Amino acid sequence: MKKTVSSILLASALLLGSIAPVVANAATTPTSGTTTATAKFTAPDPVTKPVDPNNPSNPATGTQTGNGATTGDGNLTFLYVTNNLDFGSSKSVTSGSQDVKGQTTIAPETFTTDGTPTSDFVTEISDTRGSNAGWTVQLTSTKMVDTSNSDVNTNYLKGATIDFNGGDGATKINNSAKATDGIAANSVKVSTISGSTQTIYGAVANSGAGQTTFQLDPSNIQLSSVGATTNTGTYTGTLNWTLSETPAVAPQV
Repeated sequence: MKKTVSSILLASALLLGSIAPVVANAATTPTSGTTTATAKFTAPDPVTKPVDPNNPSNPATGTQTGNGATTGDGNLTFLYVTNNLDFGSSKSVTSGSQDVKGQTTIAPETFTTDGTPTSDFVTEISDTRGSNAGWTVQLTSTKMVDTSNSDVNTNYLKGATIDFNGGDGATKINNSAKATDGIAANSVKVSTISGSTQTIYGAVANSGAGQTTFQLDPSNIQLSSVGATTNTGTYTGTLNWTLSETPAVAPQV
């Protein structure tokens, strides 16, 4: 019995002795390494020519002239704004006020989208800054005056507004990256008297990169609240569009 016990104790001592050197050797062996990965991205080349409103990643086709009422230049710019907005001819009212609806025509430009001509009011924006910082488009109008009348200071459309009823999905919005989240159009009433500024389009921060197009059917644009005191004549004004680097404010949920 004593011999058996001694043999077991001796075997245990030899086992421990053989393991110890292995553990000490492993602790001194390097077991980690590092690799640096690098990737550089630069801003895209500026896009300065109009694009297809339905497919903004493609160049525009059709009979539109140049960049419409704007000049495309730089990394954040208008590519196109429709030149002319014609409300046609209406009879003056003798009391109250009137809204000129359904007679609006966009002339003389026509885009071709997917082979189908369109007479929508078209506005296009290109953002190739590479910052995805968002932007805002504001709209204002000069007085609409009858330039054939010598007294243009008094012969203007009193109380009238030009209404772009483009909210609630009425405006067709397309983006070259097919990323329209965060891009929106508003319904606005632009005074033809006060020159007050209205925000009509916007892209919140982290949206709006690439080329974005806006199309609005002319039936959603009207001349409203034309007063009964309006003299007969042809009234003309200018809509001014301003694109800024200020990101739109996200709607409150």
